[in-house]
Amino acid sequence: MNASRRDFLKVSLGAAGTILLPGQTFLQAAEPTGDPHFFLMIVLNGGADSSYMFDARPLSMTQAHKIQNYLGRPPAPWAGRNGTTALATSLTKPLAIFRDRFSILNGVLMTPSFDGHLQNMNFLFTGNPFGGDSFVPHLNLAETGREPQSLDSIMSTDSVVMSVNNHSGVVPLHPGSVGGLTATLKQVEPLEAGSELSDHIRGRMTANSTGPGRMAAATRQMLSGLDLSPRVHRQLARLSRPWTVRTPEQQTMALIAECFRLSISRSAIYVPTEFFDVHAAEKAKEQPKLFADAIVKIAALLQGLAETPFDKQRSMFDVTTVMVASEFGRTLRGGDSPIDDTGTHHNQYSNSILIGGKGIRGGLVIGASDLAHETEEPSQAHLSCDPMLEKSMGRPFDFATLRPRPDMPEVFNLKDYLTIGSVVNTIYALFGVPKDRYRVLRRDLPVAPALHGLLS
Repeated sequence: MNASRRDFLKVSLGAAGTILLPGQTFLQAAEPTGDPHFFLMIVLNGGADSSYMFDARPLSMTQAHKIQNYLGRPPAPWAGRNGTTALATSLTKPLAIFRDRFSILNGVLMTPSFDGHLQNMNFLFTGNPFGGDSFVPHLNLAETGREPQSLDSIMSTDSVVMSVNNHSGVVPLHPGSVGGLTATLKQVEPLEAGSELSDHIRGRMTANSTGPGRMAAATRQMLSGLDLSPRVHRQLARLSRPWTVRTPEQQTMALIAECFRLSISRSAIYVPTEFFDVHAAEKAKEQPKLFADAIVKIAALLQGLAETPFDKQRSMFDVTTVMVASEFGRTLRGGDSPIDDTGTHHNQYSNSILIGGKGIRGGLVIGASDLAHETEEPSQAHLSCDPMLEKSMGRPFDFATLRPRPDMPEVFNLKDYLTIGSVVNTIYALFGVPKDRYRVLRRDLPVAPALHGLLS
């Protein structure tokens, strides 16, 4: 996973998934097959400010000039079943009907060493700020005990400017391209092994696949893909362009569901078009609308999963784990600007993640961030990382109870905090990914603990 900062900031991937029309379906129910399990990753691009969602602050903090708030309405308590409470803004109302189907993780640390978009997006997907293998394809490994799908994941997108992975099994597939793609595939024979063309291609690839270099390694992956190509060809030829749903958003939902049902892909990656990088005050003032639009799309996608049948007995929500994340959060304010005319900057010390669906205990609030009100004093550990107190930071975390700890550490120690490594390792545990794939807290630290209490 590598891209330039320019490419990153230009990313705009696809339309938002939304619900089907009431009572309308685009797939015939199939017979139940084993224990199907899929993954949907929703990425809020640009660094989403969690204070506009489930890690809000009281208006008294804005009145004390501690945090910007362009919504101007007081947040309300969002109580978790586990006894932990967060503050949620009124913008989250569309998600309230799903509160028992997802849990909130607040105060999640990303990579403490970097505050750039690219480094933290890399860290979200690969566990390395400089890139590597995305965790999403690991959910499709044969070592998980499940039969791998033909593709690791699809990205339903209009144009791919930045790839959020570097794995050949994650490919763009947009509803608008399905009609022409399937028509072409039906007219062309699959590239079967033993055919003249297949043998010619295989011979050229084999000649380039020997040796330790990157080109040789990539060619070996291409050879593996060549073996799968007839199967993928036949599966993609079965896709039908979802004319029965009219909007681009509904078509995106239809395509994801059909790819899951036809065993084309294990996962899907979806990026709403809203861009949350709001350094300038005029952009920051647009946040209420940005979040309102994105949350409506997320809620509509969850509704679509709940209303779309996977088979005669289960909905798509019943067989899909869903994760909503951004590459990091935002600062409380920007520098010395007036509190009513300030933008925000990057905050890698506190992020919020939503996770729900298959295998997840819903209705929990896990973790918290500090500087929750205008009189709260920071820990020395916080001050060592953020001496200007521009950022909230995740509170120390009790991995046994999944609750924030009350202590105030003198020294910053990554092992004291909830990190994105623990979130990914929890997903690994849910999908049965071997433990040798688990993320470490840092190269010189142990494996990040999985949140086993989050699993149902």
